[in-house]
Amino acid sequence: MTSTFTKGARKVLGTILALMLSLSFIGCTSTEKSAVGDVTDSLSGATTGPLEGGELRIGSTAEIDSLDPYIAVGGDTKGQVIWNIFDGLIRPDTTGDLQPAVAKDYSIEEDGKVYILHLREGVKFHNGNEVTPADIRYSFDQALESSAGLEGFDNVDMVEVSDAGEIKITLKEPNTEFLAALTNAIIPADYKDQATAPIGTGAFKFVSYTPQQELVLEKNEYYWQAGLPHLDKVTIVYEVDTNAELLSLQSGNIDGAGIATTTAEILNRDDFNIVERNSNAVQLLGLNHAYEPLTDVRVRQAISYAVDRDQIITDAFSGFGTKVGTPIIPGLSTYFNAALTNAYDPDIAKAKQLLADAGYADGFDLEITVPSNYIVHVDTAQVIVNQLAQVGIKATIKQVDWPTWLSETYAGRNYQATVISVGGASLSPKNELARYRSTADDNFFNFKSDDFDQVYAQAAAEVDLAQKQDLYNQAQQILSDEAVSVYIQDIAGLTAFNKSIEGLQGYPVYGVIDFAQLYRVG
Repeated sequence: MTSTFTKGARKVLGTILALMLSLSFIGCTSTEKSAVGDVTDSLSGATTGPLEGGELRIGSTAEIDSLDPYIAVGGDTKGQVIWNIFDGLIRPDTTGDLQPAVAKDYSIEEDGKVYILHLREGVKFHNGNEVTPADIRYSFDQALESSAGLEGFDNVDMVEVSDAGEIKITLKEPNTEFLAALTNAIIPADYKDQATAPIGTGAFKFVSYTPQQELVLEKNEYYWQAGLPHLDKVTIVYEVDTNAELLSLQSGNIDGAGIATTTAEILNRDDFNIVERNSNAVQLLGLNHAYEPLTDVRVRQAISYAVDRDQIITDAFSGFGTKVGTPIIPGLSTYFNAALTNAYDPDIAKAKQLLADAGYADGFDLEITVPSNYIVHVDTAQVIVNQLAQVGIKATIKQVDWPTWLSETYAGRNYQATVISVGGASLSPKNELARYRSTADDNFFNFKSDDFDQVYAQAAAEVDLAQKQDLYNQAQQILSDEAVSVYIQDIAGLTAFNKSIEGLQGYPVYGVIDFAQLYRVG
């Protein structure tokens, strides 16, 4: 027998999902890279092999928002908790390539319109029950109707799951990037308690959660990947703030945590390994194209030439960070247009001339709205204020709380400029560029370009990978030429572990800490 169902109506709330995932980056970063100064680029180098068993206690200052994988939107929740409890049919590796997981194989047919996968035999949920086609059908039902508006599922026309475990997904339009959508969680059919007692197939199973105290995970003895995980237990300890987290690190109450650069300067390097990795979200100075001076491309270009990104990285981030010139993260190296990184190298004279040509020789007032709970964005805005003053733009900072930023700046588009990090919700570049479409609900820049819309549509529909890459490069070039925003950097994230912990892996996916790979050393 084969079960068939079609895409039902859903609310488009994926805009908030993508944004939330890109904002809660402190303490959960990915894509490991070479370090600066005394910071190591690896946690390897132990003289003994992995020790099986033991507990990891890791600190976090961000409480979970939900344990249900189809409701959770917070970056720390998705990267630390959901990632480790659940598997999808597909799972990304450390390079960003997509590998079979709960599915044992996949094929893409009809130029990206049909995806066929086969269920891996013997995969079990945490309760010991084997995953069945009914579980796959139920999981797709949840994905199709998810209030989080999961990317890619609005293009699903039909899903067919046979009793033999073959899964056939037919899309409305060809999309060679849909495989990334299949990383969403596989869950037991008709199980209703995911929000409080989640059950998945991941390397760790849920034990307990005490708000403002801790979340406890234990090794999944049924895990389908042989030899993993190494640890018996992981406890996420919720700290009230970064100062408390530092004290817990120094006292040995926790083994590791995501840390700020100021904390890295305090920790004793004889006791801790510190890894620099990208946050996989692009920090930008967002410009509202509906605000009168910013309607002129020359004004936006002038701002781009006035903002010195290297100085921001040096002054506000102690030199840690990867400069960018595009909304695509460097971790997506196939599509990241590196040629745009220096498109707007600082040029005060050129900025002043552009402002004069636009009729703003004496500058203008500009209010930069920043969510006060993200100090990194506040610090960045302070540097930008001083830089813009050099070309006569009188910028001021308006700090608002996070709910106000979401409702007024993001949803209401009631702002002039803002500093924020955006992206990191998907392995597909399509999803990072989609918000710049003229009609996109999450286009909070109010950017409108027929040329961009046309190139984006061509790229999204293109099935030839070389042509797709070229079209995405063109789309990024348009955003650069139009100076839609000032793309600053992929903020560096630092993770500290005491030297008894090894195995940290980097992923080009926002927020991931893969507990399955971590282990203790003697």
